Amino acid sequence: MKRAIFLSLALCSITGTAHAVPGGMLQTLPKGPWTCEIPGDATAVPVPKPELSFITVPDSSYIAPDGVRGSYLLLADRLTLTSGTFNGRRFLMDGSALMRELGEGDQQTGIRCVQAGPVLLPTPG
Repeated sequence: MKRAIFLSLALCSITGTAHAVPGGMLQTLPKGPWTCEIPGDATAVPVPKPELSFITVPDSSYIAPDGVRGSYLLLADRLTLTSGTFNGRRFLMDGSALMRELGEGDQQTGIRCVQAGPVLLPTPG
């Protein structure tokens, strides 16, 4: 009898409701190039930073300008590049096509990256 009660309680705990993942819902970025820059304003044009730009590809991965592939983790509105050339870079998403880089203490660094469009693959032939 005790065993049946224990098994019943164990089964209830396994089939109970799922709890939210710490850090928020796991997501992926739109695929394609992301152009990084120092934003402009009414008196100054944006300053491109191609050395900080990257291309997102399938499998939660990105390719840096040096051709090295890395991975990323996007939880809710927080993006962390977790391997590759940009390992450790962190961003705050501002919508689905704009991110702002975060530095120490989650302060914005002044760099933003904007989705530049889809990846265009060459056609065979």
